[in-house]
Amino acid sequence: MRVVIQKVSQASVTANNQIISKINKGYFLLVGISTTDTEDEMQRLAKKICGLRLFEQDENDIHNNLWKKNIKDVNGEILSVSQFTLYAKTKKGTKPDFHRSQKSAIANPLYESFLGHLRKELGSEGKVLDGEFGAMMSCALTNEGPCTIILDSEEQ
Repeated sequence: MRVVIQKVSQASVTANNQIISKINKGYFLLVGISTTDTEDEMQRLAKKICGLRLFEQDENDIHNNLWKKNIKDVNGEILSVSQFTLYAKTKKGTKPDFHRSQKSAIANPLYESFLGHLRKELGSEGKVLDGEFGAMMSCALTNEGPCTIILDSEEQ
């Protein structure tokens, strides 16, 4: 599993010319599921993401208070988008190879499980939204920091 985490002040996803999900302060996630991923990775990475300390202690003093709070501490929101292209191989030729990406029929239930684990980690106060699995989407966001972290289950 590969997840690109971007700390945002706002993010949205549009499909068929309509905004389908929108958040304010929190994380915008791009999530790739590989052919070797299992339920264990879904749970482990959801816990890791929600525990990462990427937020300031005091928004007025960002220079001395970086990396003090996690998304739960700041009542942040999550917008997650499934993205099989995170496993593209481009070593040979000019056409990306997606053979390491899980097929939709298996990836979709794993992705839904991942969303469930994120919701469990954030608790009843948390907000976890997603895009539309398998759809063509447009993503808009304001990356704060900028702060972008890449988690890979093979390196955890």
